[in-house]
Amino acid sequence: MTKLNEKEGLKIFLKASATSQMGAWVDFVVSLVLFEFTPLGPLYSKAIGATAGGVFNCCLNYRWTFRHIKVSKRAVALKYAAVWVGSMLLNSYGTDLLHWTFMHWDWLLSHGFGEAGCFMAAQLLVSGVVSIFWNILLQRYFVFRNVDIKGFFFRSKRKRKTTDN
Repeated sequence: MTKLNEKEGLKIFLKASATSQMGAWVDFVVSLVLFEFTPLGPLYSKAIGATAGGVFNCCLNYRWTFRHIKVSKRAVALKYAAVWVGSMLLNSYGTDLLHWTFMHWDWLLSHGFGEAGCFMAAQLLVSGVVSIFWNILLQRYFVFRNVDIKGFFFRSKRKRKTTDN
């Protein structure tokens, strides 16, 4: 694994941020359409939107942001799926919780925030935090790196030797 210089690190961060933003828009559009035009509530609308945005983001990151890093598609898919499940749970439950909170906040409701406005505000806040502090960091340092995923996902049945000094 080669160490990235400061310029390359900034370039990767900006590309990852851009792809994250594009994936977020796919997520938002799908979520809002489902929330507004189907009987699905905020939890399921967000979960389906997060799925669409996650698939879009992974494909774009693999082809554009991290294309110079030689990691197998299978390894990326497995690691991305693990990170994405965490992201989806954080986004879905965070959006649901914040939507509920906003719907009980009289100040927001008195300023014209309806149910859809509260839903969008909750999505924007939660997805921003999850994007920076979960997705981008784990994609850069775990998903698109050559790490031993077998050792990470599957524990060895052999006992490790210990030495007493």
